[in-house]
This record gives sequence, structure tokens and C-alpha cells, in this order.
Amino acid sequence: MKHEAAVELAHARLWVAHGTAPAMAGAHSHDDIELNVVTSGAVEYLMGERRVRVEQGHSAVFWASLPHRLLAPAAEPAEVCWAHVPLSTVLTWDLPAGDLRALLEGRPALAALPSDVDALNVWRRWESDFAGHDADAALLEVQALMRRTLRAARTSSCGTGPTSRPLDMAAFIMDRFRDPISTADIASVVHLNTEYAMTLFRRTWDMTMVDFLIRRRVAEAQRLLATTDLDCAAVGYAAGFGSASTFYAHFAKLVGTSPGQYRTTLDPTDARPLVA
Repeated sequence: MKHEAAVELAHARLWVAHGTAPAMAGAHSHDDIELNVVTSGAVEYLMGERRVRVEQGHSAVFWASLPHRLLAPAAEPAEVCWAHVPLSTVLTWDLPAGDLRALLEGRPALAALPSDVDALNVWRRWESDFAGHDADAALLEVQALMRRTLRAARTSSCGTGPTSRPLDMAAFIMDRFRDPISTADIASVVHLNTEYAMTLFRRTWDMTMVDFLIRRRVAEAQRLLATTDLDCAAVGYAAGFGSASTFYAHFAKLVGTSPGQYRTTLDPTDARPLVA
């Protein structure tokens, strides 16, 4: 890595960097929406059972909570610009529902970068903005570039390969996470016995079906806390948790704070936007 910069938002950390793409020995995950632009060469990710290739001059947006790994380059190492934006921040941007759903279902958005965008200079400006405590302007530009990538990906021919059983199971969880679904329900979607489906899911996503379901419910709770005035208990039920105590326990474990404290740090002025 050659250069990097980070900024502490009111409730989370946004990180940008540019440099040589490193090969990763193993998969990792982090609860951010990741924006990558390849400025030279190409990178290839392993995401579950799929290989996702991002060519020079292209951008990629994906939810980094799903385990992913940069593979060793076949040629010279690529040069890449990265931006990691906390999911809780992205959830306040009111992205088109279809785009957000695709990200949270584990489908990366790939698109050619607009020809008039010089990614390296853009990233250098963001790093300077963060260093100079002018993060608001940089964050707006990050959001704009992410939106353009998501919009372009809707009609892009850049695919990520055929669907697989683990992806179908993850998509089912993403679609039905508010319901009281069981591992047997998830396995039935791909016509497998429950034990084998659980093994296949864990091997692909590096987490159990239950962990994946809880993570999705907590992400929905973060969105509701950021964008509505529902009380914390109501948020838990709306996100799919069966009881307030279960919601509080899982939220604290994954986020590191209580729902009420999380909401306070999101907007200490209590001037949250409302959604219907």
C-alpha cells in the first residue's frame, strides 16, 4: 500500500487508499461497502465460490461483510484505489432499493469508470480532504461515484458468473430475513438436506446460516435506527428479531454498543430524516 487516509465520522470510520493490490493469504470480511477502481492491470477476487475480475478502468462496489480474498496476480500487480464506507453510513444514503438489495445479497456491481474520471487524482483529493478535515465534500463525492457505478452496473455486461446453491441460500436469507425462517427452510430452497446445506453454506461464506441471518437483521436494525424514529424495541421486531432481549444481545455483540447508544452517535442533534 502506498498511500491511505481515514476519517472518523460521527459514528464510524471511512477509509480511502491507493496503491498496489496485495495478494491475500486468506479471506477476510469487514462491515463496509467497498468501492474499488483499478487504475492499471486487473484484480481478481474470490467471493464465496465465485471469481470476480475487475479490469483496468473499471469500478466495483460490494458489501465486504461477505468473506472475500484478493488472489495473487497472474501478471504484474495491479494498481487500485479503494474506499471503505461503513454500512451504517451507506444505509442513510437512500440508495435505490434494487441496488441496495443486490449489494446485501452479495452481488457486486461492476462497471466501466466514466472516461472523464481520473480516479487517482480523485483519490488524492479525498485523502487531502480527510487530512484537512474537509471530509464532507469527499464523502459526497464517494457517494456520487458509488451511485454511478451501481447505476451503470444495471445495464453492464460485466457478469459475476452463474448463481450457485450457496448464493441462492444467501439470497433467500436476504429476502426473508424478517420472517422466522429455519435452517431447514433455507436448505429446501436448493433442494438439499439440512445438514449438507449447512456445511456447504459455511464452507462458502465462512459463517453459519444463523450467523448470516443475524448479521442481516442487525444491518437492517442499523438502517432503521439511522432513518426512522421507531423506538429501539420496535426496531428489533421490525428487523426480524423475536424478542427485545435477543435483539439487544446480538446488536451489542456485532456493533459493540447498544441500539440506543448507536442512534445517539449517529446524530447527536437528533435531527434524523424520516422514512415512510
